[in-house]
Amino acid sequence: MSGTERIYYQQQIDWTESDFNALHRYLSKMVEHAHDAVGSLDGSLRINEIKNLRLEEMSDETKVLLYCIVLSQNPNLLTECTNLAPLSVVTPLSKRLVLNPFKKSGSEVYRRYNILY
Repeated sequence: MSGTERIYYQQQIDWTESDFNALHRYLSKMVEHAHDAVGSLDGSLRINEIKNLRLEEMSDETKVLLYCIVLSQNPNLLTECTNLAPLSVVTPLSKRLVLNPFKKSGSEVYRRYNILY
């Protein structure tokens, strides 16, 4: 992996629950801070990062996880960021993705896409 490769573009062949949980935390913060106060450096950086995401370079797990995060935190990003439009056709993962093995359930939107969070 190069030093500039973002976590959401990484190969996930040997990833553990902790790795996917770290991916979830990163994407969640990115979406959460996308609309920080006008002029906020963090908000500007986050929304620009979102608008430049290349979904075609992401795994199915990453796309589904990103979609669940956007749906649960800021669904307006789906129309604001045209590059996110393909997320609307993602389907539930065929194999359950566990982010936290200590939870017995999770948010409904995550469960719908076979993610235990």
